[in-house]
Amino acid sequence: MQIEIDHNFYEIVSWNKDYIQIQGTHTPYRIYAPPYYDINSLKQYIKLNPPVDQGEDQSYSYLENPYYLFKKPYLVKVFSTVSAASIELKSSSIWIHQRKNVNTLKLLKAWSINLLYNELIKIVSFWEEQLDNYAISAIRLSKRSNSNYKIQGNEICFSSRLIELDKEQLNLIVLAAFCKFSKKTKKESEAIYNLYIPNWREFNVY
Repeated sequence: MQIEIDHNFYEIVSWNKDYIQIQGTHTPYRIYAPPYYDINSLKQYIKLNPPVDQGEDQSYSYLENPYYLFKKPYLVKVFSTVSAASIELKSSSIWIHQRKNVNTLKLLKAWSINLLYNELIKIVSFWEEQLDNYAISAIRLSKRSNSNYKIQGNEICFSSRLIELDKEQLNLIVLAAFCKFSKKTKKESEAIYNLYIPNWREFNVY
């Protein structure tokens, strides 16, 4: 979802933190916010904390190797800044504004976990509607899990290593988690896979 304020565009992204953060070097910016913030509150926050357009004439360097997200390679463009670090995802590259001597890969790792969480939120919301199952109270990420997901009461804990899979595989894993959460039999689950993802057998995620 995008909103416009004072001729600048903002893409609203929900995340699991309790504060708001604006990222980007120029419009359209990304505004990360907890899901309980409404549009009017976000607009008020932006007016009180407007982003600074840094333009594209800064000096920068590239990381030697591309960074992979959901099996897609991205060139990493690193800008030097004195302000807090920010990361922006482009169509084929990742822009990072950071202070000197900061570990870029460590920044990317933490940021990619948030990216995965937001992607899972979108997929979970889709399957909630398709399967008419809204009983999941929360989803979480675990860095230590050896399995793709675990059901814990009314919560689903996904492995952070899912960032290494492509989005089709990720989609199937979330659907499988939904089926297990709903106590579907193997036969019932496979019928659902056949209905929604006919080529599910091609994805080696089990």
